[in-house]
This record gives sequence, C-alpha cells and structure tokens, in this order.
Amino acid sequence: MYYEVSWLGRGGQGAVTASRLLAKALVEEGLWAQSIVFFGAERRGAPVYAYNRISDKPIKYHHFVYKPDIAIVFESSLLKITNILQQVKPNATIILNHHTHVLNSDIDLSGYKVGIVDATGIAINLNLRVAGIPVVNTAMLGAFAKVMKFPTVNTIMKIIRESWPSKIGELNAEAAKLAYEKTEIIEPKKIDKEAV
Repeated sequence: MYYEVSWLGRGGQGAVTASRLLAKALVEEGLWAQSIVFFGAERRGAPVYAYNRISDKPIKYHHFVYKPDIAIVFESSLLKITNILQQVKPNATIILNHHTHVLNSDIDLSGYKVGIVDATGIAINLNLRVAGIPVVNTAMLGAFAKVMKFPTVNTIMKIIRESWPSKIGELNAEAAKLAYEKTEIIEPKKIDKEAV
C-alpha cells in the first residue's frame, strides 16, 4: 500500500490540521504516515495545500507531493481556480465538499473515483465556525475514511477527541461521524451535471 494525498482548502478551513490528524490516525492503526505542510503567503480565504504520504512500510521520501493519488477538496470553487485536477494521477480519487452529487457542467470529474459530502452543511449544523467561516476539516476526514475504507472512523474520532479534549472535540468527532455516514461514492460515469 502506498498513497500520496493532497488536501486543498482555503485559509481558515483547517486543511493543515486535517493532514496532521489523518497522519496520527493512520499511525494509531499501525501504518506509516507523513503530514507535509506547505506555508507560503497564505491568508484567510486563499487556497492552502497540505499533504500526506501513507504506506504499510517505512517511507523513504520526504519531499512535497506532486502527483497525488487522492485529492481532498474543501469546496468545488477551488477546482476552477487551482490546477489540482491537472496535478492528480490518472484514475485518482477526488473527495469533494459539495452540497449535492449534481455538479456544474464545467466541473469534469469523469475518469475519477469521487466521494461527495456536504461538509459545509455538517459544519454549519454543528456550529463549527471560526470567524464566521465553516470549518470542514474534520468532516472531510470522515469522508476520507468512508471513501478509502481506512483508517476507521472510530480511530479518527478518537484522535480528534484527544486533540481537543472538550466540547469542541466532541462536536468535531460528531462531524467526522456524520460525514462518514453521509458521504456518497459515485462512479465517474454516473456523475450528474446540471446546466450552468
């Protein structure tokens, strides 16, 4: 087993934290994992990348991820303003925060395995916001567990609770659980498109 993962969010949505939590959950389950964070001139709302490398054997590489097997995208608008779909490997897995499995006609995810979850809706319902911005990272961790079938959502929830041993930890653990339950895995040929 060997996967490279790219997290793509906006500043303030928690992509960096999600990468770190995923690495902790994977190690908890006996896998090898790296969390690789890139800090540039990001500001709140600007695109932010973080990365993971995952293996069942010791990992020899310690550089950035350039051709990920999995891209976790915190909002569909980022597909248009970044080149994430040009960066991923052919037949990559895309995990997308979107309010419905119906995508705009200018979003072409054909050829990819796609997991879609309304992480924003989950964050809003649980009042997981920072400076008014819904924080979707823990919900996206739950979606990752559903789509990839590892680590278990229970391990993710445990790591979240250990990271924030308070009510906020419980709410974030609940976000991961709800996203795990609600993530829809769609075969590329079945992705619906609506008119723009």
